[in-house]
Amino acid sequence: MLKNYAITISLLLLFSSCGSAKKAEKSVESGDYDNAFNIAITELTKDKTKKSNQKLIPTLKNAFNKAADRDLHKIKLLKKDLNTDNLKKIYALYVGLDVRQDDVMSLQPLYVENKEVKFSMNDYSKEIEASLTKYSSHLYTTGTQQLAGSKLDARKAFETFNNLEYINPNYVSNLSSLITQAKKKGSSIILIKLQNKIQQITTQDHIDELMRISSSNMNNQWVLFHDKRDFNTTYDYETTVVLNQSQISPEQVNTETVPQQARIKDGWEYVYDQNGNVAKDSLGNDIKRDKIITVQAEVKLFQQLKTSRVDGAFVIKNARTNTQLRSTPIFGEAKFENVFAQYRGDQRAIEEKYVQALQNKEAPYPADEEFIKYALAEFKSKMLQLLNQQQF
Repeated sequence: MLKNYAITISLLLLFSSCGSAKKAEKSVESGDYDNAFNIAITELTKDKTKKSNQKLIPTLKNAFNKAADRDLHKIKLLKKDLNTDNLKKIYALYVGLDVRQDDVMSLQPLYVENKEVKFSMNDYSKEIEASLTKYSSHLYTTGTQQLAGSKLDARKAFETFNNLEYINPNYVSNLSSLITQAKKKGSSIILIKLQNKIQQITTQDHIDELMRISSSNMNNQWVLFHDKRDFNTTYDYETTVVLNQSQISPEQVNTETVPQQARIKDGWEYVYDQNGNVAKDSLGNDIKRDKIITVQAEVKLFQQLKTSRVDGAFVIKNARTNTQLRSTPIFGEAKFENVFAQYRGDQRAIEEKYVQALQNKEAPYPADEEFIKYALAEFKSKMLQLLNQQQF
């Protein structure tokens, strides 16, 4: 039995290797040299001495050579127009050629029928260094020109310098500073002001949280917020948060009494015939049936309720032209609601929907300060939506 199992496993591995060889060959025939190369490398890395895997070695060499010829031809064409995209592609192609050689070298030596298969290798280090330098220089020059332009150009410079930092972080010593400059110049700086007409019921913590707006929470990465005016800063926009009035309802307890009635099974009883005797079935056994009774109860529902509301507005103005862009009324609400219940009578009569309320208890009402806090949180959420909708 074990012998048969071992034979089965060996056959499966053989078929798997044969399948990989055929897939690799078909990939070469269709011009997908990278896929053929990857199939061969994967299988040979597992076991390069296995005979079935050695069938992949000629295919590996063929794919390796054809992929190199293809990439070198692409580089030759790309060099005719040294724009940003082409410089990036040239560098990536040289790196790819080098990586492909490293993959093959990690498997050396490779043999087919005890004869070593040689691969033609080239030293691409100079080409990689030269193409990286050209690409880096192009990015640096382009980014510097963009940074000298408009706000929108500075945003492009930010992306350009970030690309340079990714591929060659040590190209220039002031690269981090250039990225910071591009970010600052490309950003719209927004001053947030407050008109608080309900000051007597708000705390400083409430206000601090309302006015705390992080650029990281915005859809637009090109906005910077100041909640205090810096007289050395020229603002692009001013926004005003207006708190006009607040309302807090009194603590309420609403009650409702709901009668309950149900027909339920309550044991069993004998069935009697017309003569008053216990009825029998065809086998002579006493006939029994469920005993159904009507039960009643009364559920008293209690609803604790307290609400608050803060009304105001959110105004956005172009600070450079002193023109109002939008003024939108906003309100924020907070609501406390707790429902509990009591009953009297037969609990079996009570509907399922009242069971949870019967398990609940009376709860303390939150303080007025908490209600204002949560109402302002909803107010802020709506304010952030308006900020995200505005094009800065």
